[in-house]
Amino acid sequence: MKKILFFCSTTFVLASCMAPRVVTRLTPEAPEGHYEMGREYISLSSDSITAELAFDGIHQDHLVFDFVVVNHTSSSLSVHPTAFYYVILDSALADSSKLPPRMAVHPERILHQYEETLEEWSGEKELNAVLGFVDAGIGMILNTTAFFATEDPGYIADAILGTLGKTGHYVAVDHQISQDITLIKDEKEIVQEEIFRSVTLPPGEVASGYVYFPQDHDARYCMFCFPVDNQLFQFVYHQQHEVLLY
Repeated sequence: MKKILFFCSTTFVLASCMAPRVVTRLTPEAPEGHYEMGREYISLSSDSITAELAFDGIHQDHLVFDFVVVNHTSSSLSVHPTAFYYVILDSALADSSKLPPRMAVHPERILHQYEETLEEWSGEKELNAVLGFVDAGIGMILNTTAFFATEDPGYIADAILGTLGKTGHYVAVDHQISQDITLIKDEKEIVQEEIFRSVTLPPGEVASGYVYFPQDHDARYCMFCFPVDNQLFQFVYHQQHEVLLY
């Protein structure tokens, strides 16, 4: 049972403080479960297997859950996250048999997306450094020209401070990008360690990890399905969108 704080850029945070923001909430359609790390875990059990599920949050366009399975049998169980799926329901008690499933995202695909994000941010950092160097260089050329064109010390001081101001902007942006990259790397390390992968679960053992599903923004009710051995564990959640005003 884990908690992860998904990366959110400073730009998004600042923008969210200045305008209405839509927040998506998923609540289980089940008796109240137990709480760990601020999340509600819903438990389903049979004589041989216990499964628990908790909604963890939204990462990019994925719904993220923490899934826990306990093997009470006398033999090993094979559990494969690529077999997990969900279906959309019209109501909490609707028949879902005719609805197409939406499969869980492969764990390696999630990790690859982190690599792509890091590459993009590293590119932004390099571009910022180049633009800062070019801008400062042009500023120095213009200011040197101004130095030859005038003997006014005040003008020369203003020109130099102007150049330093531009350089300071790029330094500040570079610092922020570096912080964001560090956050993404830290998050990637957590996900890499904690994401749910295919596992052979010995008797009496527990397996848990993050499972990612593609989000359907228009869905009202979703039934998340977890095949384990010859059993199917089904959890129904209600999806709601709320507008928060700041």
